[in-house]
Amino acid sequence: MAPAIPSAEIRLSYPLYALDFDPQDANRLVVGGGGGAGRSGVGNQISVLDTSTKEALQVVSEIELSRDEDSVNTIAVGPRKKNSVLVYAGINSSEEDVKKGKNEHFRVFAADLPSKSKATAGGPKITELSRSSLFTTKDTEAYQRVLRISQPYEGSKQVGAVATGVYRAAKDPQIAIFDVPPATGNNTAPKPGGNLELVKEAMDMDIIQISDDDYQLAYCDDYDIHTLDINNKSDPKQLNCVWTMPHDESMGAKARPSFRSIRYLTPTFVLCVANLPQASGCVLQGFRLPNPAGIGKEDKEGKARLALSVHLPKNVRRGTGLAVGNLSPPATPSQKQGDTQFVIAVTGQDSSITLYTLEHQALAGLTLISNCHIITTLKEVHPGPISGLAFSNFVPPPVPGSKSPATIKLASIGSMGNTCVVHTLPLKKLPPSTSVSSSVKSLVPARYVIALKSHGPGHKGFLLFLAISAVLIAVLAQALMEVNGLARPILGTKHVVPASWQAPYIKGLREEARTKKLQQQEEQERSNLLADILGQQQPQDGGVPKVVLKQEEGSNEIKMVEEDGEKGKEWEELPVEQQELWKKALKKAGHWGEDVGEAVFKGVLFGEIGGLVGAFVRG
Repeated sequence: MAPAIPSAEIRLSYPLYALDFDPQDANRLVVGGGGGAGRSGVGNQISVLDTSTKEALQVVSEIELSRDEDSVNTIAVGPRKKNSVLVYAGINSSEEDVKKGKNEHFRVFAADLPSKSKATAGGPKITELSRSSLFTTKDTEAYQRVLRISQPYEGSKQVGAVATGVYRAAKDPQIAIFDVPPATGNNTAPKPGGNLELVKEAMDMDIIQISDDDYQLAYCDDYDIHTLDINNKSDPKQLNCVWTMPHDESMGAKARPSFRSIRYLTPTFVLCVANLPQASGCVLQGFRLPNPAGIGKEDKEGKARLALSVHLPKNVRRGTGLAVGNLSPPATPSQKQGDTQFVIAVTGQDSSITLYTLEHQALAGLTLISNCHIITTLKEVHPGPISGLAFSNFVPPPVPGSKSPATIKLASIGSMGNTCVVHTLPLKKLPPSTSVSSSVKSLVPARYVIALKSHGPGHKGFLLFLAISAVLIAVLAQALMEVNGLARPILGTKHVVPASWQAPYIKGLREEARTKKLQQQEEQERSNLLADILGQQQPQDGGVPKVVLKQEEGSNEIKMVEEDGEKGKEWEELPVEQQELWKKALKKAGHWGEDVGEAVFKGVLFGEIGGLVGAFVRG
């Protein structure tokens, strides 16, 4: 049974294409979208939603954008600036401006924070601060399809990147790097950091800060994963292809899975969603990345290694999006990631969201990811395709023993239904390790994990396969036995298969049975041979007739002849030499065999055996 996860939903007046949580406040969610240019009746907007309650969502503020321009395609929430939070958005200029070669696609907005001291007239407002153009392409079909900025850390700058998308055929795909201006200054426009000319359009990308002054960008196209080290020493154009998707030989020489989404887990690991050919399924893959240039031990190969691969449920034929939440993030960019649990969400073509937990372990400088276990699949979350997905940043409760439960929120949006849904996932605090002293426990921050039960890959399918195989083997065995006349007819196989299949085998079985019967008869006759020779004579006048077994010299034949003479001896009374002579004589005459045994000699009196043999028997 799927666990009960609280959810709240709101329906807005415009299609939603982008969303992001305020990284410093999980109760503030920014969404955007619209009808685009020249579409009457549907406006372009950005809205700020209050997600503080599990049961309902509320619009706090919104801004109506020009209907001559494109809809909002991307959103990222940046740092605080005085009493507002900066919001970065991707919005193409009007068609007229784009045709003139002017496309100010990168916009910066300031969303006012709710005032705790006094109410603001008309409520919090959203104000546009600046417009910029980061792309150098002249393709009029290009737009800002992907936008990502690094996680904020106090005292560190943030670095971001935008990637082009095109409405038709891909032309001159690019990724533009930029620095996020410090919130203390007056300038809010991004500072360009260089452009990357790509061979193929980036399907998705992510960016992470790996030290005080170093960053790394990772992006995937259809079949490759690339990384880019960003610092003051490296050339921003030195891309490194760390992984190429291999061909799936089982589905043809040209068939291979294709990447759809990518997210950093840590500077060491990335997680990707890959779709199998012909919409036959979706796979969640984790990769261990090579060390960035100048960071740690040099990796001479410079290639990633597959560290994790999990198939999504069969109902997800194609994955469309990915979101990752870290439940124990490092406090500073230079701090190494310790043990933590990640919560993962993958959207499918069927408007479903599949939730997973993933463990990250660190010990003595070694790190690994494992136990990617499914929590549940949320089905039909939206009335149409899911166009965006995001986790809130998890911040542990500041006060020990706080009564407010720890949670992490998952927001998703649907473009067709104009819907936004927020699921609230409960967390629980792990008890401290018993091996850690009480003085150290007070210094180690508490770890939190998902409170919902997750489970690994089940064995039901394998057990079902074994059961079906056993039944098929039993049926096949019964059918073969019926065909060959060795079992009572239950399936009626003998009346179905051709007679030619039955005759040769039945004939062989009959010959084998006949041979076995003859062998049994021969053994029986041999075992009774002495009884036939010695025991068939009937007593006469109450006495016992005396007979002699004579063996003519030079002949193997032994005859029984009545004769007076010396008395014979019991078998046990004969010397060993006489016993051996008798056995050889009887065996040679065909009257006895070693397989019969010496028990048949009981009751028989033997005389000496030599050149002329005489023996007396008594019944």
